Amino acid sequence: MSARDPRGAPRTPGDEKLALRRRLVLVSMAAAAALIVGRAVQLQGFEGERWRRVAAEQHQERETLPARRGGVFDRDGVPLAQTQETFALAVAPGELRDRKAAQDALVRVLRLSRAEARRVTSPRRKWVVVRGRWGAEQYRALRETRGFHFERRLERYYPQGRVAREVLGGVSGDGRALGGVEQALDELLRGEDGYSVLRRDRWGRKVASRSLPAVQPRDGADVYLTLDLDLQEIADDALAEAIRNTGATGGDLLLTDPRTGEVLAAVARRAGGVRGLGAFIEPYEPGSTLKPFYVAGLLAGRRAALEDRVYAERGTWTTPGGRTIRDVHPYDTLTLRDALRVSSNIAMAKLVERVPPGEQYATLRDFGFGTPTGVEYPAEAAGRLTRPAQWSRLTPASLAMGYEVSVTPVQMAMAYGALANGGTLLEPRLVCTVCRPGGEAERRAPRAVRGA
Repeated sequence: MSARDPRGAPRTPGDEKLALRRRLVLVSMAAAAALIVGRAVQLQGFEGERWRRVAAEQHQERETLPARRGGVFDRDGVPLAQTQETFALAVAPGELRDRKAAQDALVRVLRLSRAEARRVTSPRRKWVVVRGRWGAEQYRALRETRGFHFERRLERYYPQGRVAREVLGGVSGDGRALGGVEQALDELLRGEDGYSVLRRDRWGRKVASRSLPAVQPRDGADVYLTLDLDLQEIADDALAEAIRNTGATGGDLLLTDPRTGEVLAAVARRAGGVRGLGAFIEPYEPGSTLKPFYVAGLLAGRRAALEDRVYAERGTWTTPGGRTIRDVHPYDTLTLRDALRVSSNIAMAKLVERVPPGEQYATLRDFGFGTPTGVEYPAEAAGRLTRPAQWSRLTPASLAMGYEVSVTPVQMAMAYGALANGGTLLEPRLVCTVCRPGGEAERRAPRAVRGA
């Protein structure tokens, strides 16, 4: 017998296919409904708290509150580097309530031309950045105007222009310290940024009036250097004149106080206008300026007295090893005192034969050669002073004349300071006082590396 529908009519294959499709649709709808209900239970029952947090975050924005970078001053409080607060202004013309009043305010407060004021408030535009940087006075006058949006910016500037910039270094537009004291003391100067959390409306716009509690920024410390701005300017002019008179391509000038190790002025000039602080980072062969330290070693080790006499060979001497040493001027017999005064290579080379290599090396190390001084600068060269095990037969005489060794100007200044102050080698100091937020002041005292 053939299948019949409920009304008694015979069922055709088409009717059966239609019924099957209906059942499949009903099953699919039921399954989809079950999945939707199950997902709703999962989201609201098991993951509800998580998604409530996500929804809240979508209506909030965390905005950084930048810390003010600490100032840098000379020893007398003259500002060398400071941070100024400026504001950038953008206008949203669609938010303006009174376009004519907004234009009048821009002309009156920012001194814009009437044409420029009309341009930045044109209803055909959605967002216009007003050219220029504005101060706190302009910000206070316009901040309540609907449609005016200010962005606070902190910018580094140097009131003394190029003076002492080789010491100070700089700061990039995004706040990165670039060389000099700015980099060496960045952890002290930069402070700690804070933040505020702003609400957003349903269109994603900030609602500043409903801001959440903020973490206030902590400003950086102020740093007082040992530099004296007057001496720095005098040294700068003196170095420039010396370079002109000698035809040199560059030079360094360093002034220090031998009693404290304080750097009072540090100037550097190079060809092409490059002004890195070579006194700390560029070693050179000192030549005869190293001789006083050998005399000090001879006297301290009781290897010679100032009145001891040495035959200076009348200007030319060939050592037992076959090396010929010459003086600029011929001398007969010289005392140690006179040998130092006239800078006799021959006398020094003969006298150094009284000193064992280890003692000769120790004398130079005691005066700070061959090791960094520890000055507050991001990079410092150690110079070169090889150990006696690596010396040749010619090295002792070469060292006595200031060869086969390299030093930095700051090493040389500290070593001469030790001669001037009675024999105490001091660490060079660029920082005098650090004043942290809240009035806490830390004065950095002189530090002896080794005593007489």
